[in-house]
Amino acid sequence: MRSIQPNPFYSLILGCIIGQALAWPVQHSAAQIVADHTVVAEFEKIPQAYLDEVKKMWVILAGESHSSGYRIGARLLAQQYPAYAIKIRESGTPDSYTDQHLRLSRATWGDLHNASGWIYNYGEEDWFTGSRAVERTKAHLTYCNTNNLEIAAMGFGWCWDMTGTNWPAGTPDPVYQVRWAGRTEYGPQGNKRWGLDDEDFELTGNTINMDTYLHTTTEYDEYCAQNDYATRVFFTTGPVDANENLNENGYQRFLKHERIRNYVNSDSRRILFDYGDILCHNDNGERHEVSWTDFGGALQTFQAIHPDNMIDLDGSYREDGDHIGERGAVRLAKAMWWMLARMAGWDGSTVGLNTTDPPANPTIYPNPVSDYVFVETEKQWRNASYQLLDMNARIHQSGIANGTQLKLDINDLDKGVYVLSIEDEGIKYHHKLIKI
Repeated sequence: MRSIQPNPFYSLILGCIIGQALAWPVQHSAAQIVADHTVVAEFEKIPQAYLDEVKKMWVILAGESHSSGYRIGARLLAQQYPAYAIKIRESGTPDSYTDQHLRLSRATWGDLHNASGWIYNYGEEDWFTGSRAVERTKAHLTYCNTNNLEIAAMGFGWCWDMTGTNWPAGTPDPVYQVRWAGRTEYGPQGNKRWGLDDEDFELTGNTINMDTYLHTTTEYDEYCAQNDYATRVFFTTGPVDANENLNENGYQRFLKHERIRNYVNSDSRRILFDYGDILCHNDNGERHEVSWTDFGGALQTFQAIHPDNMIDLDGSYREDGDHIGERGAVRLAKAMWWMLARMAGWDGSTVGLNTTDPPANPTIYPNPVSDYVFVETEKQWRNASYQLLDMNARIHQSGIANGTQLKLDINDLDKGVYVLSIEDEGIKYHHKLIKI
């Protein structure tokens, strides 16, 4: 059993490590991509060029009932703001490439129980609780990315996996003074409660824990990079609703969310969609909190869903499958567009948005490329700067571009995925380049 140490909760919530990132395919000088409550209102600042890039994407949030909140919110946002066009598919074969709308679904090619076929229901047993789950998810990533269904981004849409089926029980954790809960269907020890790390095995009898999810998600992201897939696999937090479960169960769930946040913050290349944090704040920036007295007698105050986010846009509430209200779902959609625009290369700034003669978005050809790549623009560059970076943010070429065409010799580069970053008159463009 883990040794008793001071409760790290208060130090954890003070930590927010903002590093230099190569967040696909953002320029290496941009800040880490963390989509939390602070970015919800920023969705209207996304430049049109990056809205257009997002509309080329296919994004997967594989999950069960809670994951439908992403899709419901995206549909409602598009109804309010047509510029955020979306196509959602709930069954069948995913839609092919388009530049007219973001494609969003939870489709996967196979799951734990099926080696093939399109599946629209993904649980913890399919993402991280066993070796077959990992093999099948990797097979899904390979199938899509090698069959003209390139995935731009993929994450796990948590449901009650941290909380449900097995309620808090057993001996309290000596550090956190809370009992663990959750479910791990088809895990090595079966469906059991689970904690944060391997030391919690003595408490839960389960080798699956939050670190299993974290390391598995990292493995998927690295798998895509190693195979030159453009897919970024991002981290997510999970549900913060269910008022009847916001005491001990809510606190142990909050600790699991904190584990995710701190793991992501420890490496600036990682990307987080903070579902829980977004829903714990309302549109006025107010944070909702609840309290519970732990087994050590200390009062613990932690985040829970804001009541506003349980309400529909018309002020009523009805259960439409995602366990939250439409207001909360729309907040998720706004943050998702922000995250995807950042992944498409937007640095989050509004520099140049109001210029009457913005620089032209350059085109690249051929791509994929083996020897020489050409970059062209209709408007002349005047001392535009460029950099060619690999997926580890190493700069392989840099220089100044003038005129309307730039020719790059990449014969000496290894095969793989690169990012060509061009800055012209205060606006940055980022383009994926595949060397074959």
